[in-house]
Amino acid sequence: MIRISGAGCVLVDVIYADVDFLSSGFENSRSRTPGDGGLEPGKLVFTEDFERFTGRPCLETLGTITQGRQAHATNIGGPGIVALINAAQLLEPSSFEVNFVGAIGADELGTELGRQLARTPLSPRGLKLKSGLTPFTYVLSDPRYANGRGERTFVNNIGTAWHLTPEDLGEDFFASDFVVFGGTGLVPGLHDHLDTLLQRAKQAGAFTLVNTVYDFRNEKRNPAGRWPLGSSDASYRFIDLLVADREEALRLSGASTVGAALDWFVGQGVGAAVVTDGVHDTEFRVASPRFVKPEGQTSPVCQHVLNDLAENPYLKGDTTGCGDNFAGGVLTSLALQKERGQTSDLEEALRWASTCGGLACYHMGGVFHESFPGEKRQRVDKLLATWPTKTP
Repeated sequence: MIRISGAGCVLVDVIYADVDFLSSGFENSRSRTPGDGGLEPGKLVFTEDFERFTGRPCLETLGTITQGRQAHATNIGGPGIVALINAAQLLEPSSFEVNFVGAIGADELGTELGRQLARTPLSPRGLKLKSGLTPFTYVLSDPRYANGRGERTFVNNIGTAWHLTPEDLGEDFFASDFVVFGGTGLVPGLHDHLDTLLQRAKQAGAFTLVNTVYDFRNEKRNPAGRWPLGSSDASYRFIDLLVADREEALRLSGASTVGAALDWFVGQGVGAAVVTDGVHDTEFRVASPRFVKPEGQTSPVCQHVLNDLAENPYLKGDTTGCGDNFAGGVLTSLALQKERGQTSDLEEALRWASTCGGLACYHMGGVFHESFPGEKRQRVDKLLATWPTKTP
């Protein structure tokens, strides 16, 4: 049995799927200077900072931006749990055990999250009930933005995630083949101790994977400085695989280009680093001998998905959770490779990742709710078959 343990961001996404980022309502709430609490496509702000910026209650401002429309969907969100749900849906439960630790509150959103989680194969036993509101994010999505590729902006309430601590993980968490920390920038009690948590995982023999999220807490503290990952840069040398998007990679490294950011990460001791950039090629670096030597340093997105949605725009959901499912696809592939006893092949894992990220574009929100066990694996396998055959 291969054991996967993850911890980090779990929340409820409240999705507004047809917001115009060029409207006057959005423009009046748009950021003027970094970290001021205003909205910016692709970035995240906290509800309290957003209310301070606009001088109005959050829902009142959102009503103006959305022209009074109701939310289109409510779904499980968060880079931590969505990645682990994806893996649990794709991996055979008789061979893989997938667990997740996160924090929720005893409120209506927590109840809704539990109902939705019950429709997935991921166990709810790792959810810790804490005092306060279940974390939530208002997701504003403009499908026309960036020449029709779409983009989102996020208004987040950390809620009970403030109260999740390393002690909530327990010793069994680290006794795993894979230990994953996802979106801990929205879980301060874990994020600020990532160096020690990752070291514990490595000492226990686990493969460690970190997938990041926009760290508005540290962006607000120091808009000109690098975002910290744990209490020191020692975190990086305990990471086997780091997955970030372009903005996150630049802010974590202090670099001005993706290539320079990747070089910085491996210079700090990361085994391998991956940086996504929407519909553009994924760039990566491999430094650790635990990975197969790659043929290149870029990997394409799933072209079949791009072509299909361009030809059939009515099939498009939104881009919420694409990056989270991307991380879950990497994890799934690496776990399957371990089961086969092969050396980790990052290029193979990135094909899975891009496929999973692309599949998320067909539905609203990050989690695809299966109508029968194995449905998502069938869809992923079908998309994987569209990739060009790798030459020997």
